[in-house]
Amino acid sequence: MDKVLMIIDMQEMYVGKSRDKNTYKYDAEELIDKINKRIALYKPEEVFYIISVKKGLFGGAMPKEGSPESGFPTKLKIVSKNIYQKNKPDAFSSAALEDFMRARHVKEIEIVGVDGGVSVGNTVIGAIECGMKVIWNESCIGTVYGDKLMKLREKMKKNKITYINDLMN
Repeated sequence: MDKVLMIIDMQEMYVGKSRDKNTYKYDAEELIDKINKRIALYKPEEVFYIISVKKGLFGGAMPKEGSPESGFPTKLKIVSKNIYQKNKPDAFSSAALEDFMRARHVKEIEIVGVDGGVSVGNTVIGAIECGMKVIWNESCIGTVYGDKLMKLREKMKKNKITYINDLMN
């Protein structure tokens, strides 16, 4: 498995119908539709879902594990059992995920989901630190915290990231 699709934080709290629309202002329906189109381009075993869960009293704006807010929206296609939890912005803070990617010799990751300025951006940095190439698919990333994204882009510029704005290639 050389290349995988990593779907970050596409959970009810951030993209569901009952999300806080004042905070999460992006068009969640459109974002889900676009991500579903990307999912269709990959084999099920190449699709990974990363969810944020609050552990204990800390966790900021993360849903509590097992709560309705931590689940996937019904419209999002779930095609694999490759589901990993994280409680920090970088998905690679999960040793199990990093170990799995190394064991399967994953070389390249297309990252989509929310939020571009927090979890998506930090996971890009984590993937690079693990020696992987990264595809940043702008059309499939929702961003609320643009200021944080700009700071992360400075770090990303120093690395070879492929930027695309594409649904079908």
